[in-house]
Amino acid sequence: MKRMILLCLAMASCSSVTKGPDPDQAYENAMDTGRSAFELGHPDQSESQYRAAMDRALIRDDAAQIHDAGFNLATALLEENKPADALTALDHTGKALKLRQYSQTSDLELVRSAALYRQHDLTGSEASALVALQSPDVGIRNRAAYLAGLGAADQGNVTQLARMEAVLAPSKEPAAMLDHQDLAARLALLNHAPALALEQAMSLAQKRRDAQDYEGMRRALLVAAQAAEAQGDMNTAAALRQQELSSRSVQQTGHVEKASITVSAVSTPAAAIR
Repeated sequence: MKRMILLCLAMASCSSVTKGPDPDQAYENAMDTGRSAFELGHPDQSESQYRAAMDRALIRDDAAQIHDAGFNLATALLEENKPADALTALDHTGKALKLRQYSQTSDLELVRSAALYRQHDLTGSEASALVALQSPDVGIRNRAAYLAGLGAADQGNVTQLARMEAVLAPSKEPAAMLDHQDLAARLALLNHAPALALEQAMSLAQKRRDAQDYEGMRRALLVAAQAAEAQGDMNTAAALRQQELSSRSVQQTGHVEKASITVSAVSTPAAAIR
C-alpha cells in the first residue's frame, strides 16, 4: 500500500549540499497532518487536510504536489467508503495534471480501479487495473493484478483470474503474498476445489486480521463462506457470513478502521501508493 506521501525536507546542516527551493510549509504541514490522521484511522480528518494541501499545490502550480495531494485525497475518500467522491477527486486531479503535462499517473489508475470496484463496476475497474498493470513500478503492478483478479473472480473468468494469480505468485513482498493467497483461494473455488479454497480463505482471514486489514479479512470470510456452501456445509457458511456482517456493520456505523483495497506500500514519489 502506497505510503501516504510525505516529501522529505533537506537538512539545513548539510552545508555541502546545494540548497533547493524553500518548501511551501502550509502544503507540507497539511500533508503531514493528513498522513498522521489517516494512520490513526481518521480518514475524515485526513480528507480536509489533503484538500488544503491540494489548494496549496494549485496555488504553487506544482504538478508533483498536485499529484501527491490528489492521490492522498482520493485514497482518504475511498477509506471513508465514498467511492463516487474519490472518482470526482481523481477526475479533478487528472485534469490538472494533464494541463501541466504530468504523465506519472499509474497510481491514480490504481485508486480509480479500487473505487470502481467498490461501485461494482467490474468492467471499469478491470480497465483501470490493466492500465496500472503497465506501470514500471512493481508494487503498483502487483496491486493492479490483485484488483484485476478480484474482478475476474467476481465474473467467473477463470482464465483471467489464473493469469493475475500467476503475476503475483513470484512476489515475496508481504502484502502481495496475501493478495496472491486471496486470488489462489478464489481460483480453487472456481476450479471446484472448495476444501482447498476454504482452508486458504480461513488462513487468509487470520492473516488479514493480524495485519488490521479488516476489509481484506471480510473479503476472505466471504470466500470461505462460499467454499463452505460449495461443500454443502450451510451452518458454517451462515456463521461466516454473520461474522462478516457483524464486522462490516460496526465499522460502517462506528469508528472507521484503517484498511482499504488500496492501502499497501507500493512506491515512492520519485517513481510515481500508500
